[in-house]
Amino acid sequence: MNISYYYYCLKPFVPRQFQIFMRRKIARAKIAKHSDCWPVHPEAADQPENWTGWPENKKFALVLSHDVDSRKGYEKVLKLMELELELGFRSTFNFVPRGYDCSSEVLKNLKRNGFGIGLHGLTHDGRIFKNKKKFDKSVPEINNYLHSFQTKGFSSPSMLGNLDWISQLDIEYDCSTFDTDPFEPQANDVETIFPFIVVNSSQTRSFVELPYTLPQDHCLFIILQEKDISLWQKKLDWIAEKGGMALLNSHPDYMRFDHNDHATETYPVDYYKNFLNYIKEKYEGQYWNALHSEVAKFWKEKMSHHRLVLAKTYKKSALSHLKKTIWIDLDNTPHVPFFIPIKSELKRRGYRVVLTARDAYQVKELAKKNDLFFKTIGRHYGKNKIKKLMGWLLRSIQLIPFVLHNKPDLAVSHGSRSQIFISNLFRIPTVLIADYEHSRPAPFSYPRWLIVPEILKETNLPSKRILTYDGLKEDVYVPFFTPDPSILKKLSISEDEILITVRPPAIEAHYHNPESEDLFYSFVDWVLGNHKVRIILLPRNIKQEKEIRRKRPQWCLDKRVVIPGEVLNGLNLLYFSDLVVSGGGTMNREAASLGAPVYSIFRGPIGLIDKQLEKDGRLVLIKSPKDFPKIKIEKRKKVLRVGLQARPTLNQIVNHIEEIIRLEMQ
Repeated sequence: MNISYYYYCLKPFVPRQFQIFMRRKIARAKIAKHSDCWPVHPEAADQPENWTGWPENKKFALVLSHDVDSRKGYEKVLKLMELELELGFRSTFNFVPRGYDCSSEVLKNLKRNGFGIGLHGLTHDGRIFKNKKKFDKSVPEINNYLHSFQTKGFSSPSMLGNLDWISQLDIEYDCSTFDTDPFEPQANDVETIFPFIVVNSSQTRSFVELPYTLPQDHCLFIILQEKDISLWQKKLDWIAEKGGMALLNSHPDYMRFDHNDHATETYPVDYYKNFLNYIKEKYEGQYWNALHSEVAKFWKEKMSHHRLVLAKTYKKSALSHLKKTIWIDLDNTPHVPFFIPIKSELKRRGYRVVLTARDAYQVKELAKKNDLFFKTIGRHYGKNKIKKLMGWLLRSIQLIPFVLHNKPDLAVSHGSRSQIFISNLFRIPTVLIADYEHSRPAPFSYPRWLIVPEILKETNLPSKRILTYDGLKEDVYVPFFTPDPSILKKLSISEDEILITVRPPAIEAHYHNPESEDLFYSFVDWVLGNHKVRIILLPRNIKQEKEIRRKRPQWCLDKRVVIPGEVLNGLNLLYFSDLVVSGGGTMNREAASLGAPVYSIFRGPIGLIDKQLEKDGRLVLIKSPKDFPKIKIEKRKKVLRVGLQARPTLNQIVNHIEEIIRLEMQ
């Protein structure tokens, strides 16, 4: 039993005006909190695997639905039908059989004119979803009404529902979820603007789920008190651009057909009429206006492979019921490109992936540049050990609301101590993907699982559950790289200039050795004094950039040293560089993976991977200024390494994550 049930039990005893007043207050507070995912949720546009498009190559599907909640709404059904007929649209009306008498003549009239019929629960209070025993008792009566109305469609009252229970009904489609809607009493958001096939937990029955994807009219015009249809237009335009399903669920109960009628809790029917005209005028010939039953039939025939099996434990959230949720925390800049293909592959395999990002270095900026949807939580607190420890603890606490809201089944990172700590606290299995054996966990932040390169398997690692992959972690994303020479023009660098990319050391890292910082300044001074080159300098944050400009103001005066004003595509810059000098591990390995000459000025404990790269001749370790003559300052021919696209690392890592989920969920 949940709080929504108690609300609908008490609802008849609460004055309607007070209900609306409180809902408006709550909704206004939610708008700011959910502005990043309502009315548009960026993740919802991902197309299903092997998607080939709508019938007749239409740009998007348009599905119109009307939940008829009360007798007042029932009396307006035929007026609404006539309005849609006049404008050339068809829709489906969902009735509440125990809420009012449904005339067989009205139902016949609707069907005769090409409209659809559906069932909207038994009553409109959602009490049948109080518990499974109560729902099971209601199943025969609901099925009788479905047969009586000659329909195979269902829509949960008040969007309260349980997809597994609903599978017991004699239906072909259901409309009890939404792509994103923080204003509904139950979290039935599914983060998709496409239909999908639901298979019950016992895998004996299935139906097509049609989530509504446009804000409902009552929420928009009564609760949020919008005075125009701009939000409908905005969402429709986005759905049309992405080629999804625009499903609008509106209610004749709240439509005001008589201009002289000033009843409360209504809005002018002209809003709906204007929206239909907007669709007709802007998208004439581009949409497939179909009934729910027609979309369900099409989806079963063309997309039968797109099936989601329900979990046996229902968490009062449609998403957690449909998919396992994997939480990825982006804690440092290199994590962004690394996790992009992992996230995409996990989503392709049917998992829900949620992201958090720390406001550190350029993590946020890089994530935004790559169109990732994430929640920014916490920041960096500098190199002071006490501040770092307090910052780690504070960010761990800040992650708690995210964990409670998203209920992840697995937490994955490439070194997020805060994520591992809070996940351990909530008994969420953790996966640390690591490639540096000298990094040590914070207190109580030991991961349950480790995924590491094969070469690190026998080292002293902070877990006994170890899975391995071939090659470098950079092999996950480097194979997707395509060179773009426009970067040289953007940086005002000619093709005949020798271009050196330089990355200063991470002075705030716990493993930092001041020798590396001295080596960085000495190298740049040496190369500028002895060679005609252009240097692209990539400080790790604003603080480091200011410190460099303070210590070496002359570097940037003649523009031989350029500090970019925006986040660049790191791989693209490395590819067009003639050589790379870096005080960090990831950029060294990215350059090595691309085949660019790379010299490491890192002076912390040298990891096995860098030692192996040095042994293979793919990296040169610079230990002191005496080694500078080893650095070849010359133009090089830019060619991608052979076999770049054939690296198995991505699939190995994702396969390991799937195996961990299987083992943990047993």
